[in-house]
Amino acid sequence: MIYSQFQQSPFQTRFSGTKGWMAFVVGIAVITLALIALPFLLLFGAISFILLSLFGRLFLKRQLARFKQQQAQGTHENSDQQGSFSTASEHQSQQIFNEHRHQSKPHQGRTYEHDPS
Repeated sequence: MIYSQFQQSPFQTRFSGTKGWMAFVVGIAVITLALIALPFLLLFGAISFILLSLFGRLFLKRQLARFKQQQAQGTHENSDQQGSFSTASEHQSQQIFNEHRHQSKPHQGRTYEHDPS
């Protein structure tokens, strides 16, 4: 008969017996472990993110302090070598540079008016 292939499901023979039960048990175990382990995994991720951000912040603070100390020692050594006159002019030029850095320059381009005729 033509319809004999539809009388029995092909999945019954494929997932029956011990293979079917083992697949079912493995699937349930994976789902259970995922549901149990997922909150702990998220908690571990959050804690490690917080610790890394705090460590990074402290590390960068230390590095910035060390950099500023080296810069201060470098400018102090330069002032000892060059004398007080060059240091004063250097500070003055530094101050002028810092003042003019944030000011915007006026527009110095040409403007052409539209002549409709």
